[in-house]
Amino acid sequence: MKAFLIFSILLPGYFQPNMAKLISKEYLNYSIIKDDKTIGNIRIERSLKDDIAEYLFESRAKVKILYSIEIYDKMGVTFKQNILQQAKLYRTMNGKLKVNNTATWNGSFYNLSDKDGANGSLQQSIFCSTASLYFNEPGNLKSVFSEKFQKMIPIQKIDSKRYRIHLPNGNTTTYTYSSGICTLVEANTDFANLKFVLSTNPNKNH
Repeated sequence: MKAFLIFSILLPGYFQPNMAKLISKEYLNYSIIKDDKTIGNIRIERSLKDDIAEYLFESRAKVKILYSIEIYDKMGVTFKQNILQQAKLYRTMNGKLKVNNTATWNGSFYNLSDKDGANGSLQQSIFCSTASLYFNEPGNLKSVFSEKFQKMIPIQKIDSKRYRIHLPNGNTTTYTYSSGICTLVEANTDFANLKFVLSTNPNKNH
């Protein structure tokens, strides 16, 4: 899908010049691979306008082990002036709700909630999350925010283009980059070893 521009909306009776600023949108599409077979896909959109960056992540995968497991993920993550403002993760397995997490910045700290209600707070600013890793090579960052675990996770630089995070549940995820864009994710999960392979170059427009 080609990126598109959203222009100003003319409201009846007047026109505000600052409404004419453009929104830049980019898209990344990944194939989810297990045992050399495609079992699903991931689509990530990044919208940029002024000092606000928004990431929308959506994935579907179907894995058959002893029985069929269908997993659906949807994330929405917003940064303002490079500080995370809100992160939402919604996940179902075979149609049943498994995760419904939200982290919201109130100017001093993050209020956290999950599918059962309030889930504490996080007392630090966040500059990178797992959703934003697809568009942003972490470089010298020491940790990223996990939308699933609602905490900061250390990230290890393996070499000039590869980085690894060790998740609290013992799983690992390795990210490989080219020109600042993630081209490959190797995810060691509870149920399978998966690869997310970039299948199209980002569509981009400013």
